[in-house]
Amino acid sequence: MRRAKVMTAFFLAWPAAAADPPPEQPDAEFLEFLAETAGEDEEFVEFIESGRADRALKRAEEEASKEGQ
Repeated sequence: MRRAKVMTAFFLAWPAAAADPPPEQPDAEFLEFLAETAGEDEEFVEFIESGRADRALKRAEEEASKEGQ
């Protein structure tokens, strides 16, 4: 009985886990930029490496498109 519950939970969670695409690898120029800024501003590097930078960029693009309308 326990095995059936575990398998059911696994199969129900599978589509949600598979829906997230793997993160994209940064391009070589971006990695070079990060290497040049190493040690200068660690908070900025952490911000760029996290997903917060992508979300902030999308938010800024959405606001710019709203202002342009």
